[in-house]
Amino acid sequence: MPVGDHRRGTHDRGRHGHDHTATKATSKPRRPSSSVSNRKTSVTSAQREGVKSAKNVEQDRQVTKSPDELELRSLTNDSLATKEEELVYPNGQIDANNDVKTDEIETKSPEPEEEQPVEKWAEKSTDEYNIRSFNDNILEFTEIFDNDKFKTVDSAYPVEDLISVVNSVSSAIDEFKEQTLASQSKLEGLREKMKEVKQAIHHNIAKNAVELPDDEASVEERELTEKLTRLNAEVAKANADLSEALRLSAETESTAVKAQLAAERAKEEAKRIEEELELKSKVEAKRKIENQKKMEALQKQKEQEERMEQEARKQKEIEWKRKEMNAGEKGPIWEKWPTHEVNIVSDAHEIGVGCMVRGNPSKFDQSQIALQVVDQMQCKMTYETQEELVSCVLKLTNKANDQQHFEEPIYVAVPFQLPRSTASSREPFIKAEINGEWKELPSREVTFENYKDVKFAQAEIKGQTTLAVMTRFKRDYVTLSKRPTKIVSSYDHRVTLTVSKDTFNTKELFRMQVQPVDSATINDMQMRRRECKGLLTSSPIIHTDWESTSFAKPITVTIPCPPNPAKARKLAQIRKMKEEKMKNPVKVQVIDYEKEARKEEQKKKAQQQKEAQMTEEDKVTTKWYMGEYGNNDDDENDLLHFLSMSHTGKWTFHPEITVQQVKLDLLQFTLTQPFERFIVLRTRTNIAEENTPPIASAIFEFLSKRFAQVIVKQRSDDPFDCLINVVPVSKTQKVLKRLHESGYDDGPDPSSIVNINEGDVIEVSFRGNITNSKDKTLKLKYNSNLKSEIGFYASEVDQYLQKNFNVYRGVVQLERCYIVKPDRKLKRSPSVVDENAVAAALDTKRELLCEISINIPKYHIEPAYIPVVAPVTIITTTDPVDDDLIRDLARDMGDEWKKIGHLLNVSRARIQAIIRNVAVSDRSEEDARYEMLLNWLKKMPKSTDKVAVLSSALVKGGRADLAEDVRSKWRDFQSKHGVKAC
Repeated sequence: MPVGDHRRGTHDRGRHGHDHTATKATSKPRRPSSSVSNRKTSVTSAQREGVKSAKNVEQDRQVTKSPDELELRSLTNDSLATKEEELVYPNGQIDANNDVKTDEIETKSPEPEEEQPVEKWAEKSTDEYNIRSFNDNILEFTEIFDNDKFKTVDSAYPVEDLISVVNSVSSAIDEFKEQTLASQSKLEGLREKMKEVKQAIHHNIAKNAVELPDDEASVEERELTEKLTRLNAEVAKANADLSEALRLSAETESTAVKAQLAAERAKEEAKRIEEELELKSKVEAKRKIENQKKMEALQKQKEQEERMEQEARKQKEIEWKRKEMNAGEKGPIWEKWPTHEVNIVSDAHEIGVGCMVRGNPSKFDQSQIALQVVDQMQCKMTYETQEELVSCVLKLTNKANDQQHFEEPIYVAVPFQLPRSTASSREPFIKAEINGEWKELPSREVTFENYKDVKFAQAEIKGQTTLAVMTRFKRDYVTLSKRPTKIVSSYDHRVTLTVSKDTFNTKELFRMQVQPVDSATINDMQMRRRECKGLLTSSPIIHTDWESTSFAKPITVTIPCPPNPAKARKLAQIRKMKEEKMKNPVKVQVIDYEKEARKEEQKKKAQQQKEAQMTEEDKVTTKWYMGEYGNNDDDENDLLHFLSMSHTGKWTFHPEITVQQVKLDLLQFTLTQPFERFIVLRTRTNIAEENTPPIASAIFEFLSKRFAQVIVKQRSDDPFDCLINVVPVSKTQKVLKRLHESGYDDGPDPSSIVNINEGDVIEVSFRGNITNSKDKTLKLKYNSNLKSEIGFYASEVDQYLQKNFNVYRGVVQLERCYIVKPDRKLKRSPSVVDENAVAAALDTKRELLCEISINIPKYHIEPAYIPVVAPVTIITTTDPVDDDLIRDLARDMGDEWKKIGHLLNVSRARIQAIIRNVAVSDRSEEDARYEMLLNWLKKMPKSTDKVAVLSSALVKGGRADLAEDVRSKWRDFQSKHGVKAC
């Protein structure tokens, strides 16, 4: 019976791409033999071994793969195992995974029949799926992801392109899954058809085996065996192709899974990149908003600063104009207002009047004002450079209501004290506490008819505040323009600045301040500082404030400077001689020329004789100006040095500025740039230029300090009542006289001279056996023009200490407390000043000024218990040493009684006890001598020759006269009582 043709369609197998041609097989029915099943079993085993070997190959490939590929391979191996289980059936048959078209094998009768077309059980779809194109697409996708534009992540990352490629990969994988499911269903159908064919073949073989005769069985069996062999070969070949297809399918599926995982990772990466870009865009937008806000804030701050600068400049110009007018406007309105006197009662305020107030009569009432003196330790007043307090600190309050501001501003004139020595160089002004900060108020000096001897400083007050009068060096305010100007100092008319035309293109607000340097300062510097030995004189220190940083034309400056002392002495001597000549004109005398010629010849001979007697060393010796003449006070040669100080406090010498002496005490030079402070030094010729900056720095530092002495005095009638005064050196004698008049005469001498600054806090402490009875810290502020005084009541720390002294001793310590600003350079200036940070940055330091010893008496201590001495009666009949003799000796003895007591073997402790008992009682020293002799007599035995012992002690103690008196009494006693001498 012919077997139907077995056709196999062409399949694209990826890389292999080989085709399988269809085969036709016809066979007659044969009786099945036992070898057929054996061959089937062997073929089945071979197919199974092929599948296992393919699986092993895949497992070997996993070893060299990455962890992600191993995960994919594990999924692929699981798929292979599943397919293998599906392909191996219990009867040993293996299914094929390709589009094999087989014809049904029809069983025929022994008679020959015509071949009929085989019925196809599965038709191939016209729309074929190409696995090669799928693999090519996978490779293209891999190459796309290898591109640098997807690996490099930046702000221009192609997110849209990535999403498009990922969608294409997903579509390809989904299509492959659909085709794989379709192939699975077709394989299931093929498996069922092949099973039916096999069953039909077995049935036919079994049936023919029964009907065929024996002689034909072998031939039929051979034919059937041959056909089965060919069929099994075809099946084995199909199974091999199926194994190859399974391997390719597994690889394809692994690639697909890998691509899917890569696509998922790409999706996640794209999502992450998108989130990062979105976050970055948000952060960038937020940063832009913050920058915009900062720029707006800086712009507002800049505009506000510009407005404040404009307002400050306007106020400065107004203040400049007001100060340039010197006396102010003519006939101000407040001069017509009535003046009200406000008095205060305080020990700190020595002036009779508290202040003078002027206000609008229609809106001001004197009863609204309350005035009181404020302790300096309770207010944190700030002192600028060279400022001095010259009045008490006053607090002005409004009693009418609780409002801080008055209904209309008032004018308050505060009295102050200013020494005559500094009145010409200093000017007063009022400082007030406004919003917790001490600020200068526009002030002027005024006088009143009722207080012609008292000076007042007046300012406009708008509300209740705390105020005080301070002084500083006089300032000159000038507004410069393009026109030529000559600036003259109000303190010294010799200080001038000549400004040429067109030196400034705009308005220039100029301020000048002159700080004098007197001769006493120079002399003191020469004695105190070694580097100032070569300093002769100095000009005043000129402090200028310019708005411009350069000059279009040079400015000519003239300043005074005392001449060389040697030259000044010579000129003074010449002037004195001229005055004497003017007072006593010399009479004209006839000159004898012959006599004068003889005198000249005699002088020449004497000089020649003197030179002949001089040695060679005396002849060689010369004096040079840089040698001995450099230190000679008679040298009239000197040098002038111009120095300036920067804002950091460093002094610099400027050799390019030439200083000329136009007069004896007047110097002139030109400035091409503004300087904050400058000075001209006159030194000896042996002073080098590089040594002048330390001299200028020493002068400036010396002028900024105050030299004072500490005075501690005790009241004469009460030594425990003490006063501490810190006074300038020039006022020490005046203060001692005032304390003497007040009854404070006792106490130590004034301390040595100490350096202190204006407004420094002085803290008083104690050491030793003396302290303050009130047990509180003593503090006071130093002011040169006000009383810096504090009192305390002294007491001992322990009354049982210092028993060997008749007084209690201790030490008064004075420490100077001052605030130091840290010297740190900021990298950038902060836009907002943190007040707490500034306050924390300030450092308070302590410096010991001096220590003064002080004593207080012990008589205030309750006296010790006076021992009661039992009465002693001396009864003697063998010698004249009785109570009368002892009292006579005690009356006649002097300071030698202690020595005599030691000679009489009276112990030292007993003598000290006798002295102490006498000191704490009302007894005299005669009683002490009597008690010593009585103590000796009580210890002497009756058999002892008391007259001999006492006489010997008196003679050795230097009182032989008393020893003679004792022997005389002994002789009288012998004659009277008839006692024989031993």
